[in-house]
Parts: sequence; C-alpha cells; structure tokens
Amino acid sequence: MKGLLCLVLGWIYLGGASFAEALSPSVLYLTWMHDPTTTMTVQWHTKEDAPASRVFYRKMGEESWQEQGGVYTKIHKTNLLVHTVELDELDPDTKYQFELGKREETYLFQTLPKNLDRPMKFIIGGDAYFYLSKFKKMNQEIARQDPAFVVVGGDIAYTNNSRALFRDQDWELKRWRRFFKEWKEQMVTSDGRMIPIVPVLGNHDIRQISPAQKPRYFLFYELFALPNKGVSFRALDVGNYLTLLLLDTGHSYHIEGEQTKWLKRALSARENISYKLAVYHIGAYPSVYPYLGNAPQKIRSHWSPLFERYHLNAAFEHHNHAYKRSHPMKKELIDPDGVVYMGDGSWGVNPRKPKALWYLDKWAQVNAVCRVTLKSQSGLVQAVNNKGEIIDSWETSPTSRSTSCNESLFLLYE
Repeated sequence: MKGLLCLVLGWIYLGGASFAEALSPSVLYLTWMHDPTTTMTVQWHTKEDAPASRVFYRKMGEESWQEQGGVYTKIHKTNLLVHTVELDELDPDTKYQFELGKREETYLFQTLPKNLDRPMKFIIGGDAYFYLSKFKKMNQEIARQDPAFVVVGGDIAYTNNSRALFRDQDWELKRWRRFFKEWKEQMVTSDGRMIPIVPVLGNHDIRQISPAQKPRYFLFYELFALPNKGVSFRALDVGNYLTLLLLDTGHSYHIEGEQTKWLKRALSARENISYKLAVYHIGAYPSVYPYLGNAPQKIRSHWSPLFERYHLNAAFEHHNHAYKRSHPMKKELIDPDGVVYMGDGSWGVNPRKPKALWYLDKWAQVNAVCRVTLKSQSGLVQAVNNKGEIIDSWETSPTSRSTSCNESLFLLYE
C-alpha cells in the first residue's frame, strides 16, 4: 500500500502536472490590454487537454457569478496553451473574485480608480529575474508595498543572453514559466489581491534581429496579451489622469521611424493628461553604459524632444543594473523645465557601480525599484531597495510639467 501511494505521488509530481495545473495552474498572471479602470486580462497556461478558456467572476460580496470566455494559443513547438480572457465593463476601483475552468480555487483582483480621489501606488522596475535569490528578495519588498500593479521595464526573465547561446526553446520556456510561478506565489498584496504585470520589451527578452528583419517568433509575444499582436510599443491609459508610454528601444522595432511617428501622435492626443510617464529599457541618460552609445543617442535625438514638447513627467529607464536619477534635461542640457530620467534597472541582478556623470543628480550601486504614488495635487517617486529602505525621493506635479531640481526632495543612503 505504501509503495502504491509513493507511485501515485510520483506520478502526480512528474507525469501528472496537467492534473495538478487543472486544479490550480502554477502559471497564472494578470495584465491589461485596455483601460485598467474597467478591464482585467487573465492569462494562464495548461496542457492541450485542459478545459476551455473560461473565467467566472463577481464583485466581492455578491452571490451571483458572471462568465466570460476567451481564446487560447498554442506555444510554438510545445503542447502548452496560453489562455487569455479579457474581462470588460467592470466597475472602477472595485475588488473582484474570479475562478478558472473547473473553479477549484478563487482568486482576487482590483480595478484601478477612475479618478485620483485617493492616492494610487504602483511600482516600476527592470532587469528582474537574472538571479533567482535576488529576484525573490526584491519581490518580497514589492509585495509589501501593496502596489496596484507593477511595470517591468525589460529583461524580464533573461531568456536570451550568453547563457542561452547553446540552449533550446525548452530551456527558454522553462525560465519564463519559473518567472511566472514566482510571480503568482509572491506578487500578492496583504489583502490577497494578485498584482498585475505590465511588460516592456528588453534586449534579453528576445533573440536579437538585424535592422533589416521584421519581428519573428518570440516567446514574449506568445506569453503576453497585447492590444496589437506582435507590436511591442503602446500607450496604456488609466482613466483620465495617467498615460504609460511603453516603448521598444530597438529590440523588435526601430527607435526612429514608425515608432517615433506613433509616439508623437500618442503624446499629442494626450497633452491634457495629468501624468504622462514613459517606460522603456535602454537609457537615454545611462549611469553605466556609454552616453554616446547608439541607442542612447537615438533616444535623445528622436524621443527626448517629444518628451520635452509634451511635458512628460518622467522617463523610467533600465538596462544599466544600477540606480540613477538625472537632473531635469532639455536639449541635452540641465534645465529646470526639462524631463527627469530615472531608474536604470537593478531588480534582480548584481548592481554595478554608476559613474559620477554631469547629468546625474543621484546615483547608487544598489538593487532598487521605483515606487510611484499619484495624488490629485502631486506625484511622488521613491526608489526602494531590497531591504525596504527609501534611498531617493522626487516630486512631480500634475500640471504636465516636471518640478525643478530645487523643488525635488531626496534622501540618498550612500
């Protein structure tokens, strides 16, 4: 009898993964394709023989459930399905319970507020899952902040780098799935809400292509629901007070050309939005990499003039594995009417030592992410390290113009 029990347990662990995931999928995550105040996109992975893409949901406290069907796609050369169900016509700033398929487990999410009647807090960081221990440590601190959502600014799971040269797609997919499993387990708030992820493409998220090539098959596009399939850049509008411009620094779309034309149209159409933030991977004002690098020069040439013209509140950059905040920059000069560039991507990597550069106001060799808190009258960005300490703070206003350097508040632990 004992031997039979061991055999059954072994089957469940090794060969019965589809059974276990049918009960509670180990890969389940939330994101958005459209306005986060009235929608939520639910994604999960199953084997091919799993139930259809279906989500049951209801407001907290209600008895009756609603049902919404979706779609699934098969991951290239695997027997795994990615299920995607977008829930719409939801009430703003409202908690919902939801269940999948056979409804064995209940989960919780919350839509974002329609207006800034209360503070709204979220996290922006990048260069996440390189070292598992560092990734998990920062995840713990992020979850403790109880953010409404998290933007990951590229190099999400590090599936394409020197370690991947002689690896196959199976290794790449397993690494992505480990990222999602950790996210499901750790990215839960103190009141039980699952924290949605807003992804941005980085150089280590795809296999590099030559300038003449169009985007090909990439797992990034298979795994994340995007409003335009295969298009990595987009604007995510939150109610009437926040726009997140999620950009591609030359990984599957050129910085110049089509993307810059789109960016100009997007900013022009949102000129009166209170808070406008750009999030992308390679930095225009890097703390470690060369200032005269190809991508930084292109960003400063093509995007920065648009940021300045349309009064971007801040640009969040990554890729450098450090923390930085620039002086307000305009026309590549320090100017109190300019744009602040901050971040530099040090979530789950070994932090590098930044350089003392003329355009940087603050910098540190530390693992950190940026916590953004928006209010109707002011916005605050605080850099938080993986010990939960605030290492830098900076204020902005909702007047579509960043505050001057003299108006900023900072606390930096050297």
